[in-house]
Amino acid sequence: MAKLLVKAQAKQGFQVELGIRQHRILADLTPDKGGKDGGPTPPELLLASLAACSAIFARMFAQREGLPGPVEVQAEAELVDSPMVVRDFRVRVRIAGLPPEKREKAEAFVGRCVVSQTLCAANAVSLTLEAG
Repeated sequence: MAKLLVKAQAKQGFQVELGIRQHRILADLTPDKGGKDGGPTPPELLLASLAACSAIFARMFAQREGLPGPVEVQAEAELVDSPMVVRDFRVRVRIAGLPPEKREKAEAFVGRCVVSQTLCAANAVSLTLEAG
């Protein structure tokens, strides 16, 4: 089992700098929520993770099947207010040159991406709050 680690540091306003290995990503809220729109919102990052994972798995499938064309993914979800939650995830994958007889196999493979499986599974979040 591999451990994943993301560090988050609050910056100005609601901006948060995320540290993932050697990468830095800025998250923020939209102006209507009090942010400065300096980066994607956390729910958008969640949806982006699903889109990226699906695209990677689709590309892996395409390469394995010898399909050199482009792979495109669009992910959508609903952000509801009460309770505040992201739900009803929808992913549309386009693999150029995918023959109809391989569509079901491709759907099964792409559907096994780790982010999709995580969102479909029941999970627990453990929160520890420390005074600084």
